Amino acid sequence: MRIVFFTDTYHPSSDGVVRSIDLFERGLRADGHQVHICAPGHGASTTARASASLRDPGGFRLTLTPSLPFPPYPQYRIPVWTSKSVEASVRFSPDLIHSHAMVGMGLAAREAAEKISCPLIGTFHTLVPSAAHYIMPIPALQGWTGERMWDYLRWFYSPFDKVLTPSAFMRDKLAEQDIKADVMPNPVDTDFFKKTKNSKPSSTASSSRLPRPSVLFLGRVAKEKDLDFLLDMAATREWRAWGAELLIAGDGPYRKHLEARAKKEGLASSVRFLGRVPEARLPALFSFASCTIQPSTFETQGLTALESMACGTPAVVKKDTALAEVVRPGKSGEWMDDDVREAVDIVRGVCERKAKYASSARKLALEYSVPKCTARLLGVYRSEL
Repeated sequence: MRIVFFTDTYHPSSDGVVRSIDLFERGLRADGHQVHICAPGHGASTTARASASLRDPGGFRLTLTPSLPFPPYPQYRIPVWTSKSVEASVRFSPDLIHSHAMVGMGLAAREAAEKISCPLIGTFHTLVPSAAHYIMPIPALQGWTGERMWDYLRWFYSPFDKVLTPSAFMRDKLAEQDIKADVMPNPVDTDFFKKTKNSKPSSTASSSRLPRPSVLFLGRVAKEKDLDFLLDMAATREWRAWGAELLIAGDGPYRKHLEARAKKEGLASSVRFLGRVPEARLPALFSFASCTIQPSTFETQGLTALESMACGTPAVVKKDTALAEVVRPGKSGEWMDDDVREAVDIVRGVCERKAKYASSARKLALEYSVPKCTARLLGVYRSEL
């Protein structure tokens, strides 16, 4: 089978969409299929991967579209000449097109599918109407802006043969907006993410310090992730008495705000900002943590929670979210609500019983392995051919 992926985000950006594309591409190629990725160009990292693809003519292919940075979030790009990707798709003559994009490259996917007359599948990865603050800075108008985004998304997905989304939670959200979608979870590299023996990353703790519980957040440091909730927790008397360290790993436009707040509120002894952690060190970081935490209600699945679980580290997430689908209370972690002090108690209890969760957490994460999720995706593809 010959498949084209279109995406609005790609290397060197690092987020759930990029991870999913990489893993599905790898899984499809392992099963003998050919994949061509069309993405916005993003400097040396994507150019290097494009060059690498030339040495692998039977598998990975990449077309980079010229792009400009998105001013509110320069990590993301605005494609400015998508015809290059459309033309490359036509030459590739795919059996189907799979759009992981919703904006510029997504529109290019629609155009290419129409030219080729092949099935068009789309995955709804990101709850973009909840990120209206990036394009509308006036708070009073952000709700209206979000509603207009839903209008656009209904129009955008109208010609698709199949719409997918990573969780039942998001399937139901989309149904409320008259967008019909099927559940197709994104995979986790369970061969890479596993418990490591040398699990103490050098940047997270000084050898002179006594061991202390470490609560890890890993992901984009963005306003929509509700990361102020984590600082609210660290500022409580209960957290200070406990003495745990909150590790915030990742980068993004909200990092400066959080660092300034932590400094202003005297949280330096409780909160450490690690910045972007190299990919190779992530299993060690997950293994080192006493537990991971995700306060976001923005996620459509929550790959970092699954990556944590794959390393035997339990996750604490907000209940009634997509994240809650992958975390089973008492097995792979626990759920929390908006009560800050109650959340501290839950997190402390999980950290103190990490070993109790380890085996079940790993077992549950294996249900999202690359081979299992790729087999499900191929089933969707074959149903549309």
